[in-house]
Amino acid sequence: MTDGVTWAPLPFENARDRRPGCARDDADLISLARRCLDVDGGLPLAADPGFLRRRWAAEGTVTVQARDHAGMLVAAGAVRPGSAGDGATFTGMVDPFARERGLGAHLLSWGLAEAGRHAGPVTVETESLTAGAETLFAARGLRQVFAEDVMRVDLADAVPGRDWPEGTILTGWTGATAGRFHAVYDAAFRERPGFPGSTAEQWIADVADDDEFRPAWSVLATVPGLGDAGFVTAAVDWIVQVGVVPAARGRGIGGALVTEALRRMRADGGTHAWLDVNVDNPAVRLYRKLGFEHRGRRARYRFPAPAA
Repeated sequence: MTDGVTWAPLPFENARDRRPGCARDDADLISLARRCLDVDGGLPLAADPGFLRRRWAAEGTVTVQARDHAGMLVAAGAVRPGSAGDGATFTGMVDPFARERGLGAHLLSWGLAEAGRHAGPVTVETESLTAGAETLFAARGLRQVFAEDVMRVDLADAVPGRDWPEGTILTGWTGATAGRFHAVYDAAFRERPGFPGSTAEQWIADVADDDEFRPAWSVLATVPGLGDAGFVTAAVDWIVQVGVVPAARGRGIGGALVTEALRRMRADGGTHAWLDVNVDNPAVRLYRKLGFEHRGRRARYRFPAPAA
């Protein structure tokens, strides 16, 4: 089924790897990622050179590639080790115009075998989940442990306003207010499975150290009788996080926070915005009402499948 292609390691240039051929492989991998993204949708960063380099050139990563008779890269995979005992993560891509030839099955077999050399679970990640991949993963006994819908809104039209609870005060992100943002984040998300429990210092650094983070678009809402009740953080073209404390839910605060951030983006020249939302999060209905459209899905699978 994979006749007509040649399999080999895929060198990917990083700071310590300057082997001949790497520059071509970098460009070819980026081009393959863009072709997949154009057809499959998903996380727009999936074709970003820096994003790919972090996935494909991390220390200890093992890669494989398939090229057709003309030398075109039609499939590629990488296995990235985690910390000791954390297993390894496999990611792979198959050119949309080279599918139905068994390349994906071959690639997954290689990835599971290579990742299985590491102690701990095997994670399979995809930023552009397709129906074919879902079927293949299920057939191999992988279980989905995480999935997010990727959504996009066009800001060409004016962002509609949303009503705030009477007396609501909006506060922007500054060094002095960042701790209040974290307190709301912690209250809003601490009961969710997998909550990392980051300290204020860790979380604030993660948010603020992003070069594309925009404090002027990030807002804290304080509601009479409830105190600091919700927040939104935003970056260039992205709604990064939105949270509302349990006692303040059902009052339209989440939607008002998102529209406020979108309004500020548009005022500063933004043309569109993206966000990710967990497939189990009812907020997806709100985002659709605000004009966000589905643009694909990203997911993580685990092998062996964790116990139910």
